Amino acid sequence: CDALQAMPRVRLAGRPQAGLYAYFQVDGMPDSRKACQDILAATNVGLAPGTFFGPGAETFLRACICRNPASLREAMARLAPLLS
Repeated sequence: CDALQAMPRVRLAGRPQAGLYAYFQVDGMPDSRKACQDILAATNVGLAPGTFFGPGAETFLRACICRNPASLREAMARLAPLLS
């Protein structure tokens, strides 16, 4: 979450207290499905689009944070240039 918060275009929906996922929005990416496709193509990091989670979540992305810390650091390093 700290790495996501450090990216200027990213807005976290809140810090997960005990969850497995971080929900966030990226300024300039209003279509979460297209954003996830573009992010995957550019970074090889998979995120879930908010459209999977119902009305009102269309602009959100979901990242699984229940991962090995080294994998998370690598994913954030790949995402940073695109989302900053």
